[in-house]
Amino acid sequence: MQPIIFAAQGTEESNTMNAYMDHVWDGFYTGQVRLSRFPVIVNAAKGTVYDVTFTGTPAGSMTWKLVAEEASAGAMIRIAYPSAQSRAIVVNGELIEYNQWDKDLNQYGEITFSFCGESRYIGVKNILDFISQPDALSKSSQETPSNQW
Repeated sequence: MQPIIFAAQGTEESNTMNAYMDHVWDGFYTGQVRLSRFPVIVNAAKGTVYDVTFTGTPAGSMTWKLVAEEASAGAMIRIAYPSAQSRAIVVNGELIEYNQWDKDLNQYGEITFSFCGESRYIGVKNILDFISQPDALSKSSQETPSNQW
């Protein structure tokens, strides 16, 4: 899934990230016993939108954490997936429903930056938008948590 490209919409700002080197080797291949992490420094002013592009297949489950000095910080993460599958956002163990359906837009409602985990899925284009804010662990997953439904 790497390198991963973080690009701020409306700017030329872009960060390309790779995971830390895996020092465990199993013959020719890495041991893949380490959890991949992709730290990135971003401008998390409320209203900022980042397009996240994976150059390989995205993981089935990812954890996102925004660390910021200001409680008002928050950014929208936009991920274009290569396939149409069910996606879910879980924040601090709680399943967060998508925004209400907007009949005028014929899709889930626009993101309002009102809370961490606020999300919508844009069908046909397979784009997941969600808000990440400080002090919350956001999980995006292609698998619906079995205990939540």
